[in-house]
Amino acid sequence: MAKIMKKVVACALTVSMASAMMVSGVLTASAESSTGVGLSAHALTAYREGWRYVWGGTSYGAVDCSGLIWTYNGVGGIRTDMLAASPSWGYVSNGIPNIHGLGLHMPGHVGVYIGSGMAVDARDEYSGVVYHNVYNKNWVEWFKVSGVSYPENGWVLLDGDSFYYENGEYITNTTRTLDGVTYSFDGAGVSDMAPPSEAYQATDYSYASAEPAPEPEPEPEPEPEPEPEPEPSYEPEPEPSYEPEPEPESEPEPEPESSVESEEPQESEEESESEPEEESEEEEVKIIASYGDEDEGKSKTVYNIQTKLYELGYLSEKASGYFGSDTVDAVMLFQNYNDLEVTGIVDEKTYSKLKDGKAKTNFTTLEPDTYDDGANMSVSALQTRLTELKYYFDDITGYYGELTKNSVEQFQNDNGLKVTGIADAKTLKKLYNRNAKVNPNADNLILGQSGALVVKMQKRLSELRYLPGVVSEEFSEDVLKAVNLFQKTAGFEESEIVTPEQLEALYAEDAPKSPDYDVLQYGFSGDDVAQLQSHLAILKYYDGKVSGTFTEDVREAVKRFQSDYKLEVTGIADAETQEMIKTESQRESSKVGDSLILKTATVSDNALASLAETKTQVHTPGDVVITSSDNGEMMRILAILGAVVVFTIFLSAVFIIELKRKKKNSVSEIDPNEFYRRRL
Repeated sequence: MAKIMKKVVACALTVSMASAMMVSGVLTASAESSTGVGLSAHALTAYREGWRYVWGGTSYGAVDCSGLIWTYNGVGGIRTDMLAASPSWGYVSNGIPNIHGLGLHMPGHVGVYIGSGMAVDARDEYSGVVYHNVYNKNWVEWFKVSGVSYPENGWVLLDGDSFYYENGEYITNTTRTLDGVTYSFDGAGVSDMAPPSEAYQATDYSYASAEPAPEPEPEPEPEPEPEPEPEPSYEPEPEPSYEPEPEPESEPEPEPESSVESEEPQESEEESESEPEEESEEEEVKIIASYGDEDEGKSKTVYNIQTKLYELGYLSEKASGYFGSDTVDAVMLFQNYNDLEVTGIVDEKTYSKLKDGKAKTNFTTLEPDTYDDGANMSVSALQTRLTELKYYFDDITGYYGELTKNSVEQFQNDNGLKVTGIADAKTLKKLYNRNAKVNPNADNLILGQSGALVVKMQKRLSELRYLPGVVSEEFSEDVLKAVNLFQKTAGFEESEIVTPEQLEALYAEDAPKSPDYDVLQYGFSGDDVAQLQSHLAILKYYDGKVSGTFTEDVREAVKRFQSDYKLEVTGIADAETQEMIKTESQRESSKVGDSLILKTATVSDNALASLAETKTQVHTPGDVVITSSDNGEMMRILAILGAVVVFTIFLSAVFIIELKRKKKNSVSEIDPNEFYRRRL
């Protein structure tokens, strides 16, 4: 029955896809031209236009989760299992590659990775198409969508932002000089400058590649017509755009006014002049600012809106005064979280909510010893951002452990925040700011610092035996002593800072060893430590495993030996202690060998004597024979004698073989003529 149901569902999906193509429209680009950037743009449009969720839907404006992907040129392969059709995939828990348009998968659901930690998916009938932080949902795998090509190298353009790919991923937090021009790329991979238009890779930069049919049905079930009104449209049209200062000649006093409130009357006057008959309708949806608007002169309309969005955690960069795509996304998120109509346009309702002091923020406090649990700002996202800013150097685990806490503390300290180790809203707001300070000491290790790089440095210092003891995560005063000793030995100036040059010398294969390298003490490892353990075991001072690591048990064993042999009790095996331990161990081994030989000879003598005694006894007929040992004892004696005989035969055979070998060699060394003369 289950197999039949699966076949029925598969047939239904196939019929649904075919009918959707006939009813809703045609594909304007072939699958060969499908790109990850184009799929990202397609998914963004579905979100911005408010596409509905319809189970099995593959029509423009009405899709299910796989239908969202499939409506982009029919890509994705098997609609019921797009992950299986993928040429490449990986686990989200291990990090998502910097690639636009990847698919996201969890049991029973798929979505589209837009890049920069954001994703779009057609979720359910209630939510529709949702735009969200990728770590807010429990995605399990990422995958390359079947039928979609992804760039290897070069420029791409997405949503007005320029990205540069190298080795299959767009680069972040770095600079590149290309064709004589130096470009800077932020943590999201966005370039600070656009390259020449001909530098972009050819792709479909429009939003959706499926368009409504030229002959629209009156009311097709999954096909709402694209709204002609400017409110939900993302296209930057000049008519609805807000110009803060359109006619300075007619307004003698707008110059000192920089707030949004001071410019609201201007808008109403503009609308009354351009559309006086619709003034009552425009008052209900009064546009304060929209895509493409830019502050001019002393006006700060857009600047004030962006600042408020920034303070509430929706905008990841400081105010610029230009209403770009990032501001549209921030406004949409704000509207979605605060139960407003999601348009990406700041109207009176949206602005009123922005400034009323009760708006919901986009941050959730993260504390140590917590895991990813679907919070707005997950631990994985936190670790990823700290990595971008060079504060965190470990794996992206999704667990807020000691290393993550130390990284947050260092970030807070460098960015003028209260150092708590807790990623509160204020810390996250600063962290996700595009202008957040990159770790100024990322390439140096300094006293008081902690983290994976400090652990790595300590392990190497321990290998070279500058640092005794257990490796920790903190650059402490004890570690500084080892660092200074290395700096002195390697010819560097002693300092509380370990520079990249010094680290390179430390990790080199020919790095200088500690002057006290041969002095064994707690925390050291090596073959010489294993040898010390063996000697102490022979002397019965140590009964642990010969591991090659100088543990606390080894230290206590060394102390007991030093005390018994009238040496200074330190627990450190210096040259004198090692030499005495070795000597006493050899002496003890010699005693054991001598004792073994003596015991073997004694047993042999006793056996022979017993045998002789047994053979020389005289018995008269009819007497009961009584010996000095029973049958078991006799068997043991015979076994020992047999072993002695076998061993003697073995030695004799070896001796004979060796004699023959020497004789043969001596013959081969004789001159051939002499050899034949001897034979004759």
